[in-house]
Amino acid sequence: MTELEFSDFSPLAALTRGGLNESFHHGLAVLIDPAGSVLEAHGNIEKPMYPRSALKPVQAQVMRELGLNLSGEELVLSMASHLGTALHIDVVDRILKSFELTRSDLLCPRAFPGNPKARAESNEMSRVAMNCSGKHASFLATCQLNGWDLKSYLDPNHPLQQRMLAKTEELSGEKIANITTDGCGAPLFAISTLGLAKAISGFSKVGQELIDAAKAHPWAIGDAGGADSQFLEQGFMAKIGAEGVFVVSTDSHHAVAVKIADGNLRAAPAVALELLKKHDLIAASSYAQLREQVYPKVFAGDQEIGKLVVTI
Repeated sequence: MTELEFSDFSPLAALTRGGLNESFHHGLAVLIDPAGSVLEAHGNIEKPMYPRSALKPVQAQVMRELGLNLSGEELVLSMASHLGTALHIDVVDRILKSFELTRSDLLCPRAFPGNPKARAESNEMSRVAMNCSGKHASFLATCQLNGWDLKSYLDPNHPLQQRMLAKTEELSGEKIANITTDGCGAPLFAISTLGLAKAISGFSKVGQELIDAAKAHPWAIGDAGGADSQFLEQGFMAKIGAEGVFVVSTDSHHAVAVKIADGNLRAAPAVALELLKKHDLIAASSYAQLREQVYPKVFAGDQEIGKLVVTI
């Protein structure tokens, strides 16, 4: 299998402090049009990578097509990487209860909430607090609806996971390059950064109910103040993934996929934002708002003395 090497990554951004470059972010980035043609690319976008949770919208669409008729916040939680607030956990519990399931049916690992306030109030790790529990609850509900085994829903050969694989290949236009296991225990499919952009563009054409729900409840996709939530507030579908992955799609079905080489998400939303701006895919007011929100700030005490500079 051909895999990514250091030389495949391009410079995407630099962080300055006191007038000097301090840190650098290399990565992969691509913007495609609705037909899947590349409008701009940086780095080797054709080698396989792991989309991680950035592929959750596609997985949620599969469950929708298999009969999982959720709505509102529950629909968003089916593709969320939530931070375990009381609101998030309540929605996951509602999904489970609706299908006569319990927290003990979840096979995602135990975790503390990612939200600092929720973490401070939590006495122990739990499966429902894990950031993928909404997806897992939805996996179980989909299996319940289709009469599939609940104990083996994370097996790559399970009917549900085979549907996930087929949809990923269909929307990305690629064969899966490798299958491993994600942090939550679910199968993880390797596709290229270009394939990820195509999958997200394809999702934007068929997943309007999911997109509308996410725009109506942006906090549910992760947490209030998260980069994907902030893009949603400005009318763009967006999703973060572990190891520096970030995707955005527009109502016109353009799509951006970014993968930061060292796995740090810090620069990825800013790179995506600049690609949208360079190709006139974002209004000036939305760009200004998101630039203020997703660009990291560099402080010395209370004084701002540096900034992130996107170099594409």
